[in-house]
Amino acid sequence: MIAAFLPPRLLTHVRHVFADEKELLVASSWQELESIIRRKPVSVVILDPAAEASMNVEAVEGLLKRYPSLPLIAYVTLHAPQFKAVAHLGRLGLREVVLHRFDDAPDGFRERVERAEGNVLTHDVIEALRDRLSQLPRQLAVAVENLFEEPHRYTSALDLGMEAGVAIVSVYRNVDAAQLGSPKRLLIAAKVLRGFGYLRDPGYSVLDVSIKLGYKTARIFSQHWVSVFGLTPARVRTRLTDEAAIEGVMRWLGASDDDSSLADDPGHPPGRNGSRRLRQRRPETG
Repeated sequence: MIAAFLPPRLLTHVRHVFADEKELLVASSWQELESIIRRKPVSVVILDPAAEASMNVEAVEGLLKRYPSLPLIAYVTLHAPQFKAVAHLGRLGLREVVLHRFDDAPDGFRERVERAEGNVLTHDVIEALRDRLSQLPRQLAVAVENLFEEPHRYTSALDLGMEAGVAIVSVYRNVDAAQLGSPKRLLIAAKVLRGFGYLRDPGYSVLDVSIKLGYKTARIFSQHWVSVFGLTPARVRTRLTDEAAIEGVMRWLGASDDDSSLADDPGHPPGRNGSRRLRQRRPETG
């Protein structure tokens, strides 16, 4: 999901470049942009420090400090004030800059956004699960990877089955045979892992993250964290390293505990936070 806060001319081009992107959220103020970041599962932000017609470096500084793991892309015109602002923000952690009419051709722009959207925690867990995923039917394996990449879009094993085109009975049977726990455990693991990534940033509250991930109540969200890590979200965010979080998720997926003790949260129906965008895997070579 992309969030944008830009002046009209730049926004027009972004709308053109991402015309096929069904999850482009446009903010009309810095306050609205931060509200979107806090409550929607945004994976990248495209902004101009001068989006409100005057340069507001402080607003971007605040986003960099409160949400350091959220990729920000500055999309600016070739003028001295913008260059000065971008240079200053680069020293504070801004990594991506796109220049209007110089390097904003559609294909290249989309490629840069897709690269920025990558999630390291998700990548590491998927790689750790690669051998087990290879035991699943191809389309089900792709659906499980999509689950970890966009966990807010899934509410039950039925979603996995529908996406993969596999009967729900087959989903359970194949997941069990691949030693991936159960569809319910996969769903909880994906949401908890993404939640851990969000809560590393000081700008998010536990309630914010539970809403971003599609939970109906923060209570169920917290119960899932206790099930996986043995700690509440508030404690995990200050005590667990990335490596420990990944190890905890992997260990929990491999446990043989009874799922009946896991609290249910049907969450928001698919599409509540935007239409589902499926990520198709490139054909394997070699």
